Amino acid sequence: MTWSIVLPLVIGLLFQRIGTGTIVAIGALCVGLSDSPGTWSEKAKGLIGGSFLNTIAAIGMAICIQWPIIAALYLTIISFASAIISIFGNRATMIGNSVLIAISLGVGFGEPISDLPSLALYLLAGGLWYSLNSLVLWQIRPYASIEKLLGECYVLMSQYFKIKASLFNGDISNDAQNKLFQLQTQIDHKQEEVRTLLLTQRSALQGATPLGRSLILLLRASTDIFEKASATHYSYQELSKQFKDTPLLPKMSSIFNDMGNNLAYLGKHITKRKPTGEIPRHLDDFKEVQDIFESLRDDQDRVIPIDVFAEVKNIIRNFNRIDRTISETATYTDLKNDNNKGFANGLILPNFITSTDQGTLKDHLTINSSHFRHAIRISIAMLLGYVVANFLDLDRGYWVWLSISVILKPSFAITKQRMLQRIIGTTFGIIISAILLKAFNASHIYIIFLLIFGVGTFSTLSKDYRLGMMLLTPFILLMISLSVPFTEKIALYRVIDTALGGIIAFLTSIFIYPEFEIKKINNKIIEATRSACSYFSEVATVYTGYSELDEHNYKLARKKAQLANANLAVSFQIMLNDPKNNQVPSSSLYEFIAASRMLFAHTATLASNAERLSKKHPIPDLQNFIIDIQQQLNSIIEGIEQQKPIEIIPNLSDHLTMLIEETEQIKKEREEELSNNIKESHLIKILSDYVLITNQFMRISKNVKFMGNYANELILG
Repeated sequence: MTWSIVLPLVIGLLFQRIGTGTIVAIGALCVGLSDSPGTWSEKAKGLIGGSFLNTIAAIGMAICIQWPIIAALYLTIISFASAIISIFGNRATMIGNSVLIAISLGVGFGEPISDLPSLALYLLAGGLWYSLNSLVLWQIRPYASIEKLLGECYVLMSQYFKIKASLFNGDISNDAQNKLFQLQTQIDHKQEEVRTLLLTQRSALQGATPLGRSLILLLRASTDIFEKASATHYSYQELSKQFKDTPLLPKMSSIFNDMGNNLAYLGKHITKRKPTGEIPRHLDDFKEVQDIFESLRDDQDRVIPIDVFAEVKNIIRNFNRIDRTISETATYTDLKNDNNKGFANGLILPNFITSTDQGTLKDHLTINSSHFRHAIRISIAMLLGYVVANFLDLDRGYWVWLSISVILKPSFAITKQRMLQRIIGTTFGIIISAILLKAFNASHIYIIFLLIFGVGTFSTLSKDYRLGMMLLTPFILLMISLSVPFTEKIALYRVIDTALGGIIAFLTSIFIYPEFEIKKINNKIIEATRSACSYFSEVATVYTGYSELDEHNYKLARKKAQLANANLAVSFQIMLNDPKNNQVPSSSLYEFIAASRMLFAHTATLASNAERLSKKHPIPDLQNFIIDIQQQLNSIIEGIEQQKPIEIIPNLSDHLTMLIEETEQIKKEREEELSNNIKESHLIKILSDYVLITNQFMRISKNVKFMGNYANELILG
């Protein structure tokens, strides 16, 4: 982005055609803002098509601006069209946004009509220049954006591991739990983003390149590691209580933290496309923790129940699996590794691409469509911005439209957030600009600052909008100042324009077909519950002994459950910024999401052990329990859909009675062995297996009941 924008400015300065260089740079900027990862053909169509659309729309506005009524009509129509094309997906949405920015930058405003064709060519040239850069870079490194996202995913998982390690070490605060939930949501969405980009690359699906195979294996490994990490869930308060003042939990925390460091190391190497080399296992650490565990378990004076030890043994075993998986994952970074050729391993990879069928344009030309309502809102807001700017006779009033175009979003909550971030970011950005422009009065100095602000802006804009705007504002103002003098008066006008645009966007968002998250919450709850039911059914049925784990169907169900939970969590966060009278009871929804997350975690624990335990200990009696859980989850879906009270099945765990009794009997026998100083026994493994199975199904029944109760609270308000 920075290279494509700054180079035309440098050439313009060298040949004393800075005005022309600025127009070319604006063309590159607008098209660059619409760029997004994807296949070469998708990028080519989007970038080249966007270059022409931006040029036509901007020059059309420059022609119409001479006649206020025609300009107002033109602005309204273009704004509506730019917003409604969002039905065709994210790339179309970004192109629509870039069109709005192009018509709001004042290119050609006030120029004679005879000069506009040449301006159009310069603007188009800027767009095509950026397109060329982007497409050539894609050809050189087609997987670069995917590597970056996948590396970020591993770094996020590293943070997840470190916080989870702190839970084992006694930090069981609400802040830590909330941070875990936030990271889960970020990881789920990051994995989905990588999955969508990677699985739309034909060469990756076919395994035609070593890098493509490597990235698919690394993506698969990230989902497996994250599932196993979710499976480490336990009552950390109970653990802390039982093992207080022992070295067991600090040692477990240390191991988990070290595994988090290994994930960060992997993430950085994935981004740089460098082999990590061998990541050594924590075998000595596991031996040490096993020795501590056994000494505590075999202590004749211990008061800790034997089933707690069995649970901890399962956690340590899961740690070991994660450690082994991380070590194996490191080998996937070596593109010469022959084992990478088994990248698909029986999975039908195209099935893992999330369908995004939005319907046709005709389907959305109705007030029932959220896309149509947003198009109406933005066209009215842009028209209001135009009228207000003209009425107040603002100098360069089109900055009001520019603010509206980047602030007004389909969601009211996001619009409110963007308004505050943009006003704050722009104000500080203008102060920075004023200081720089007063301190320096040399074009070559401006170019140096443009490079700094450009790299800073386009590295942060999507991650921290306020900081991005703080850097983007001086970037644009310095770029324009190369050809147009900048004064303190103009700086004040820009702040006023931004504030006016933000206020108009906010008022339009709240009064014109407001889009509150409460309208979407129910669908998100239903999808999360339905996908949780499918994931549970795929895994739990295996434990009856009637079927084997179908890896493809199970992993597909897992992916859908992860994504549905993440979408519900994001919807909840957005809703919290809506007016109070347009929210469901937030505490009940939060508890529902927490219970749904726990249902996923306990199902993941069963999944991690399914093949091993289902063959050793098939339990046909579980079938009735599974049916009850499915019935309860389906009742939640029906209750939310029809907004009627949900019937809670009493004592969901009744069908687990035989399993509980058998576990208690094994526990009693093992306690007798230990009282007789029998340390080694076949009952050790059997007890840990039964404790794992029993506890997970018991916790699943508890959390499903919680989900039903909290869903009832949501329905009853």
